[in-house]
Amino acid sequence: MSSIKLTWKEDATAGAIPAYVYFSSDAQVSAPRPIALMFHAGGFVLGSASMVPRSQTAHLVARGFVLVTPEYRLCPQVSLYDGPIQDAKDVLKWCQEELPALLKKAKGVEVDSSRIVAMGHSAGGLLALTTGLCLHPPRAIVDFYGCKYLSDPCWAQKLPVFAQIPDQPDAHISKLYDGPQALTSLPMFIDGKPALSDPRCAWYIHQIKNGTSISSIVPDGDYERADATSQLTKDFPPTFFLHGKPDVFVDYKLTVRAHEELKKLGVETELVIGEEIGHAFDLQMLQETADPLFEKYVVPGLEFLARHV
Repeated sequence: MSSIKLTWKEDATAGAIPAYVYFSSDAQVSAPRPIALMFHAGGFVLGSASMVPRSQTAHLVARGFVLVTPEYRLCPQVSLYDGPIQDAKDVLKWCQEELPALLKKAKGVEVDSSRIVAMGHSAGGLLALTTGLCLHPPRAIVDFYGCKYLSDPCWAQKLPVFAQIPDQPDAHISKLYDGPQALTSLPMFIDGKPALSDPRCAWYIHQIKNGTSISSIVPDGDYERADATSQLTKDFPPTFFLHGKPDVFVDYKLTVRAHEELKKLGVETELVIGEEIGHAFDLQMLQETADPLFEKYVVPGLEFLARHV
């Protein structure tokens, strides 16, 4: 598997925003390849493209895809709507209009810009769903335990599992606004412990703890325009949903709701609910270990994408 780093957008506050593009180095592949656009997790505040599981990258590349994992602007330096949501729309357009020529020139790899699918994990799930509202949407979307229905009361609930984590001083947390617009960050937990020494992680943990993880990044209170699940129509792309019942970060019932709404609209949709999988269960999975949960839950979503190109 080969890769290349490309700039997909220039932003006045963030600078050059990169995307990491993965593809098979098999010289015998001559036909234009489909594109899979995959958005990382992190609550719209944390993480980076490096969080996209290598096992899933390898699986899709082996199925003939060119995989694109973009960085996007992180909240709260920018609002959810103006940052991650706008970036999701813009990077899809970049894949359609600019990536083919860039990849052909740099690596001699041809892609078919009409055969694009999108996928995301957690926050990235909503970003993938957002692309379904674009003028030229992907052929299919896969949402793994994604955030949705942002005006639902569940988003204002305090999470008991975070109750014992101490709040950090405002002077420490406010440092997240120092410097340029963030594109990447540390994960929320390092070696199983909350990364409170990092201002951005401390800020986000405080929001989750107090039930303000969504309201804090939608300062104008207009949840609907930032939420693809409040704008579903009969023309939405075929969509596959995966969610675990034990998920403590995103209520699985929101995913059931989205699936049922698409079904009523006549949109092709599949839903898998796992009894034994929690939030982000797949992010550390290695395909080569033949994990039964990978085969049971991850592969069906990836194959859903492959069937629609």
